[in-house]
Amino acid sequence: MTEKLYYSDPYIKEAKANIIDIIEENGKIEIVLDRTIFYPEGGGQPSDMGYIDDIPVVHVRIKDSVIYHEVTEKPETKEVICKLDFKRRFDHMQQHSGEHVLAGTFYRLFKGNNKGFRLGENYVTIDIDIKVMTDEIIEEAEREANKSIYEDIEVEAIFSENGNIEGIPVRKEVSVDKNIRVIKMGDVDCCACGGTHVKRTGEIGIIKILKTEAYKGMTRVYFNCGERALKDYEQKNNIIKTLKKIYSSEEDLIIDKALRQKSELDEVKKSLSLMKKKIAEIIARSADIKDNKYFFIYDDLDFETLLLMEDILKEKTDSLVLGSLIDKRVTANTKDIDFNMGRFFKENINNYRGKGGGPKDKAQGVFDDEQGLKDFAELLKSKI
Repeated sequence: MTEKLYYSDPYIKEAKANIIDIIEENGKIEIVLDRTIFYPEGGGQPSDMGYIDDIPVVHVRIKDSVIYHEVTEKPETKEVICKLDFKRRFDHMQQHSGEHVLAGTFYRLFKGNNKGFRLGENYVTIDIDIKVMTDEIIEEAEREANKSIYEDIEVEAIFSENGNIEGIPVRKEVSVDKNIRVIKMGDVDCCACGGTHVKRTGEIGIIKILKTEAYKGMTRVYFNCGERALKDYEQKNNIIKTLKKIYSSEEDLIIDKALRQKSELDEVKKSLSLMKKKIAEIIARSADIKDNKYFFIYDDLDFETLLLMEDILKEKTDSLVLGSLIDKRVTANTKDIDFNMGRFFKENINNYRGKGGGPKDKAQGVFDDEQGLKDFAELLKSKI
């Protein structure tokens, strides 16, 4: 069994250890130490990373109480120095401790149980068994969770080797009967957990809920804590500052201006759509169709207009090819039962820096450049 130094002190950044075993299997090298500062992946929390004698530790796992450290090469000595990527560790401590505070708050205020937890690279999620979660519930939970941070409550780790946790008010049933570790944060939360945590809730910094979504009859809550929440605020604040410049407006007026502009744009799009339809009708009705075929590459019409033209021209032709140099797209139709349009596109378009396809009688394609479109269209014209 490996001694878990990360439990005795999660703030240890460096420690000596002895190598017990080295396993080389399936192209991986894993080291077993007599003691470790590296937390292994588990319980929704990713593993720590760092170095063993300056050799990168890329992943850590635990199996049958043995902790395996995956490294990029074998150390040369039995006694090694372990160095932790503490920035990563402390981020995980902030996020995991914040998860306890937020999950405990949902349970305390709304009897919502946390049924799932994942600490990802960009955000944290918990799955609360409340099917419909209103904005009021979310706002109150976030507000109360942050109050618990401001109160700077002690985070206790209670360990029971024999599994006796009678009198400890855990908020969810414990699935093991020995070596139970409980994390208690005053009256905010009390839950069995094997992760790494901060000493006091104040170190979490802040909890910010990003969004929620329905998930398997529950609500999945996305959030960030500490430095992650600060970075998220910085990013969104920069967006607001940019919008203030664009709209020449203060923050509280940006939404009104954006909605007004959207309404104006919707009217412009409606008028433009009607205009494109009229242009398409005029050009299609006057098109010079020869031998029931029509082939034309336009440099002044977009693809949307060509599709409107296509609806009219395909009724008047046996074969039709329309291309837009503006959008570098082409559409084609045929009534020739001996010619497979979709197959022709799939077999040839890649040779002209394009991609596309379709069924037997109709296909569309898009190209990287105008010349590719023109050359492909000429080839297609020669085949239909």
